[in-house]
Amino acid sequence: MENLSDKQTQRFEVIIVGCSVAGLTLANALSKRKINYVVLESRKSLPSPLTGNALTLLPNGMRILSQLGVLEDIKTTSQSISSHSTWLANGYLLKTINMMQLPSTRHGYDSVVIARWDLIQILYNSLLGDRSRIAFDKRAVQFDQSSSEVKVKCADGTSFAGDVVVGADGIHSVTRREALWHQDLAKTLGRIQNRPLELTSEYSGIYGISNPIPELHPGQAHRTYGNGFSFIVNVGKHGRIYWLLSFKSRETRQYPRLSRYAQDQASIDEHVRPFLDAHISSTILFKDLYNNSKTCIHVGLEELLCENWVSGNIVCIGDSVHKMTPNLAQGANCAIESAASLANRLVCILDKRQGRVCSDHCGREAILQSWEASRKHRMRFFYTCSWILARCESFCGAFFKGLGLYIGSYHGEQVISYISDIDGQTEYLDFLPEPLRASKKVLNMEHGTLFHLNYLFVKMAFALLDSSLRLWQFCFS
Repeated sequence: MENLSDKQTQRFEVIIVGCSVAGLTLANALSKRKINYVVLESRKSLPSPLTGNALTLLPNGMRILSQLGVLEDIKTTSQSISSHSTWLANGYLLKTINMMQLPSTRHGYDSVVIARWDLIQILYNSLLGDRSRIAFDKRAVQFDQSSSEVKVKCADGTSFAGDVVVGADGIHSVTRREALWHQDLAKTLGRIQNRPLELTSEYSGIYGISNPIPELHPGQAHRTYGNGFSFIVNVGKHGRIYWLLSFKSRETRQYPRLSRYAQDQASIDEHVRPFLDAHISSTILFKDLYNNSKTCIHVGLEELLCENWVSGNIVCIGDSVHKMTPNLAQGANCAIESAASLANRLVCILDKRQGRVCSDHCGREAILQSWEASRKHRMRFFYTCSWILARCESFCGAFFKGLGLYIGSYHGEQVISYISDIDGQTEYLDFLPEPLRASKKVLNMEHGTLFHLNYLFVKMAFALLDSSLRLWQFCFS
């Protein structure tokens, strides 16, 4: 691709709101292309260690991170997932999967578990001389856009102007609220009045980090299915244990009436008490993890697939427009994909205006709208899969309980491969070379006819469930 001169590149400025995984991935991509940007972060610094929980990076996200040159740093601080075991609450094992022999690893990218703060630190460090472009303690409060630029005003009185603003500021996104839902009213007012933001919280979760336990080894992943609850446990580097207890809330909350939970020890103790004797494995109970925990936090597990991602020159990515429960382990990977695909379109916008002095607002908006449509199509698939798995793993009614037991017993490999594989729809940075990764040995990747038939069955089943959910929403929403 032809490089732009510094003078031409300086005409284009991107303002990223939020120093998140999505925001820093986009910043790294723009930095590689030498596109000007600034990141506005409301906090005064990066998150401290032992805040938040772990992320699972799957092949579709790892390929993009490899393009950005941070793969080796990730391998140093993360732990490859070697096995995945599914249990019932009474300690009965449904199935154990060898993660190293899944078809989705044939491209040479393992699935890994990494602390969220480690990934953010790696992405931040990789910016090198561009770190001055990250402005901390800058809480965006107002967005004003014209046909040629967008201005962002911060709580401290400072303001920033750019060609495009990207909201990567999470589920409680001020960018989404102030820009997508209160601006451009000529296009969206009727939709807002008749259809509120479909951000719901049916489940809540308690994330925890525990000290090593001898019976749990690095690289192991465990899931427990229960009546109204589920566990996700990952054993990371040096045996540190990252876990999530997910359970149905007493009532489903909808935006803006989302729950905020007390974080004192007594409140968390009260919520976990009914689940302490449930099994994590055949010999480990949840109370063994909880009594050995270093940190715990109680949060809502919101679900959202936003209808509007773009309003003029303002765009939202990541959890601000596509938020899923952690059951699919695709949240961070989808945020990385969205950032990469948007970077591709921003480069396209910059290429289209090369050598032009006049405004290209119409062309820019058309490109962004096209990006929204294509990206939303892929995210609808992940959102649907996550929605289904959350209810299967918590036995939400007889249908989902039966489906969960069936998938957990017979189709675990196919489901994991299906949702994490790299295929023609998987996003990557098309202005950077794709790294050459060593493929797995053919011997390790041989699977019989039955496996491939099961894979097709899983693919068809998810497509059928997706169609059924859309029909239900069309008829009753």
